Amino acid sequence: MKKIYLLSGMLGFAVAFGQAALPYYDGFAYSGTALQTQTGWSALNSGDDIALVSGNLSYTGLQAPTGNKISFAGSGIDAALSVAAQNSGTVYYSMLVNPVSMAGVTDANGGYFAGLIQGSPSGNVFGGTLWTKRVDDNNLQFGIEVRSNTGVSTTWTSATYATGQTYLLVVGYTFNTGGTADDIVSLWVNPVPGTTTPPAPTITDTNSTTDLTSVNNFLLRQDSSTETPSLEIDELRIGTTWASVTPASATLAVSDVATTKGNFVRNSFVKNNEITFGAEAKDVKVYTMSGQLVKTVSVKENESVSVAELAKGNYIVTGTVNNKPVSQKILKD
Repeated sequence: MKKIYLLSGMLGFAVAFGQAALPYYDGFAYSGTALQTQTGWSALNSGDDIALVSGNLSYTGLQAPTGNKISFAGSGIDAALSVAAQNSGTVYYSMLVNPVSMAGVTDANGGYFAGLIQGSPSGNVFGGTLWTKRVDDNNLQFGIEVRSNTGVSTTWTSATYATGQTYLLVVGYTFNTGGTADDIVSLWVNPVPGTTTPPAPTITDTNSTTDLTSVNNFLLRQDSSTETPSLEIDELRIGTTWASVTPASATLAVSDVATTKGNFVRNSFVKNNEITFGAEAKDVKVYTMSGQLVKTVSVKENESVSVAELAKGNYIVTGTVNNKPVSQKILKD
């Protein structure tokens, strides 16, 4: 039987009259034993509980996590959260995801584990679904669909991602008014937190069927062990702006970045295939502008790291300096 772990935190915005106001934050910091029994959440079927257990996931630069974590197993209970209805603009949701293992996931179409719902959750009108597909036991692809939930027309990342790592995933469902099948869903993998506008998405999926007319529920889905892998998930956010679902850590405020940045990457214009660091930095990661992780190192003060294998262009470098998360944009010539 498949197991999934969804990690916790604190309900940051009130749930009133059965609907969660947006922006919404849930770190799952509840008492009790099951998520689907908590205020705002409801079970859509029967099976294994989405169990509340201790622990957190974290991501460099993202607002610090709070609360506990939750776990759920294959053939278990799906849970829905009612949110204030939206029918225009873009509805975003973000979460931290650690795919623990892809062992036993044999469905060739993969499976979705989160998404948005139009109308009653029992009506099964889904959009903006978030998918995983096994490459092997230790690697996977992430995918999205605008409207269908069959797996036939899923758009997948070209990059593969390793199990046992935490990823910041952001999904955006954009309502368009030009026709009846023109809505767009975008996925960002590991975007840099703390910006007001989204970077170029990792992948997008364009609609070929009927658009959603509105969104008023969010879904966490457990399917069979052949579709849904073992996952850990934390820090759920739902909102209508990019900033509301990718808030920067308090230690990465704008005023701090300017001073810390000078001690991070010294040569933001990289001309000799080496990045030089001005201070000892831990957990240094280099991302493409679409959010793909391309290099991970730890460095000492004045140490240089070769990036000769990277193509010319813009990158984001993140890391921890003096226990403070920091990020900096570089241009490799």
